[in-house]
Amino acid sequence: MAKNSRDGNRERAARRRAALAERGIKQVLLMAPEQAHPLLKQAASLMIRDDDPLEPRAALRRAGGANEPAPDEVSPDLAVELEAAKARIVEVERQAEARLAIVIEASERRRRALEVEQERVRASAEEAQKAAKSAQEAEERVTAAQRRAEKAEAAIRQAKALPGIKGRLVRFLAGDVLK
Repeated sequence: MAKNSRDGNRERAARRRAALAERGIKQVLLMAPEQAHPLLKQAASLMIRDDDPLEPRAALRRAGGANEPAPDEVSPDLAVELEAAKARIVEVERQAEARLAIVIEASERRRRALEVEQERVRASAEEAQKAAKSAQEAEERVTAAQRRAEKAEAAIRQAKALPGIKGRLVRFLAGDVLK
């Protein structure tokens, strides 16, 4: 039995078919569109491989490019993981909402504090304006009083400078005021 002889090839093919038949795999002639041939060949090779053969549905899905298992084939472990993930997502959303509520409340308190501070500043500004106005009025009164005092002083100097008896009488009566 030579390697590439007709008898050797037949015997090798017979042994291969027998090994596949023991695993429940049977050769089938199939008619399909030409575009489907590579996919069907790939799926068939996935189903008949010696190490870790795939079941027909999984092999066809993998050959067709689908990554997700069919909905009726979700494993219980995967379902438990999905439920746990959903629970974690819900918990994270709840925590995010709680944090958001805290941030909103803090910003509201800050806004109220700023409004109170703004009102205080407004009141202080009004008081400062009133104080400035009264200071200006007081300054005007002082200026007026100073002008009157200067006029009075000028009048006293004139009276003090009077000649004769009138001047002496004024100087005597005024006394210390003129010094």
